[in-house]
Amino acid sequence: MNFGDILDAWDEEQKAQKKKAKEAQKSTGGEWRTKGQKAAVKAQSASSVTGPSWQDVALGNPLKADQLKTKASKVNPMTEWMRRYGVVDKDAVKEETRRKEAMEDRSALLAMPYEATIDLHGLTGAEANARLDSFIEECRKRDLRKVLIIHGKGNHSETGPVLSGIVRSFIERDWRLGESGHPDKYDGGKGATWVIIRKKEKNGD
Repeated sequence: MNFGDILDAWDEEQKAQKKKAKEAQKSTGGEWRTKGQKAAVKAQSASSVTGPSWQDVALGNPLKADQLKTKASKVNPMTEWMRRYGVVDKDAVKEETRRKEAMEDRSALLAMPYEATIDLHGLTGAEANARLDSFIEECRKRDLRKVLIIHGKGNHSETGPVLSGIVRSFIERDWRLGESGHPDKYDGGKGATWVIIRKKEKNGD
């Protein structure tokens, strides 16, 4: 007998055993129990991946440690990170950083000494405007940020404080200038005005 004959004989024996077992199940109701066992095995296999079924909970079956571990391992890492740390609004962070930098810059500018001074005493309105324009432009070229403009209180003028009004109007309409105010009395009080020159942009404007 060769090896092929041996395999054929073995197949015939297996088929005979299966047939005999099937006939025995039909006579004793074993087929129904086998189907029930298969369903239970299938349900148990599914619960090992997705967690315990509602039948397990209803019957009070304890949760196995390996089931909980398997369920926890299915959590998406990105979902877990977002749940723990939340979502970061990059635009809000950038805006808050810019605001803090602006506040720090303003505080530093207000505290810094004057970097240049111009005295407009004795000039007419047209002369004062021309002098102011060239003075501010020169200061910007030198990257100066805070200057003092002396214009007087107008106590000796028959028409009142003309130059102070001209200076105020010049500052309000000139795009190069920002915050302004009067210094303390030791630097001229209301007879002078300090002004912040806006920072030049990267393109030079």
